[in-house]
Amino acid sequence: MKLTHLTSLFVCVLFGCNDAPSPPTEQKKHASIATETDTETGKDMYMLYCAQCHGPTGDGKGFIELDRPARSFIDGGFSFGNTVHAISKTTSSGIPGTPMPPFADILNAEQIERIAKHVRSFAPTLKEATASETEMVVGESPLVVRGMIPPVQDGEKLHPRGLVIGNPDGFSYEYRADDVRLLAIRQGRFISREDWGDRGGSPLKLLGKITVLVQGGDPDSMFKTTDGEHLRAQLKATSTVSEYGTVRYILLNESGEVFATISEYCKPTTGARALVEQQFAIEALRPFTMTPLRGTVMNGDQLVSTGISNRTVIHATKGSE
Repeated sequence: MKLTHLTSLFVCVLFGCNDAPSPPTEQKKHASIATETDTETGKDMYMLYCAQCHGPTGDGKGFIELDRPARSFIDGGFSFGNTVHAISKTTSSGIPGTPMPPFADILNAEQIERIAKHVRSFAPTLKEATASETEMVVGESPLVVRGMIPPVQDGEKLHPRGLVIGNPDGFSYEYRADDVRLLAIRQGRFISREDWGDRGGSPLKLLGKITVLVQGGDPDSMFKTTDGEHLRAQLKATSTVSEYGTVRYILLNESGEVFATISEYCKPTTGARALVEQQFAIEALRPFTMTPLRGTVMNGDQLVSTGISNRTVIHATKGSE
């Protein structure tokens, strides 16, 4: 049974143009809608979920007035790549800080791919930006790349030892590796290994757009002894066996005494995904303090006692232009 235009508009306002997380009481409604659209075409679902903002023809002229105009797909206005795979990722994850919500909560992967194929058809003559021989693309599992990292912005340092974690949801996390610190969070394409042609002598080219610049791209250490001495984070390992890439390191004082082992990963929040959580699983051998950086919020006490505990640092993202 086809939905009326009025019902379509209501559903779009409820799901497609609202960047607030859905309350728990609406989860059954979401599941029901996903079931009903299992047999719908990409065009049908585009009209239901997307047209009110992006326009029926994909020209960005929808029925709902937004703070910033919706993208015109006819003109090639794709935020993070114009392949079906890239459009599907953006549709699934949303764009932080904008009215574009994540649809992974209400549509399954097959339905999102159908919508992406329809969206791609709005610009059939536009050449797909396929990966070059040096571009690394994150598939179904996280990727970790080590190498020289360029300055995250003008005036900042180049880091000879860096690592970047790319997750399947389209977010990537840029670290300095000499004293493990998160520098920036990006969304979109991952990395071009242009250093391959220079035998590792040139920086990686990070392709994603920055959504979080941690303390201006040159963050302080969060970890100190209870006496105020800085603790150094020494990288031990990375892991890609779970949904999110993980980095593991130990904290040492100047004498080389180990204070803790920490496993850390990052993930966007549910709902509008306007926040990113930096999760810390801590095994502390000695008590120490953990101070959140400027512009972040930490859940949990700053004093970390001996034993096993967890902390979460929350980063607010900015919208992508």
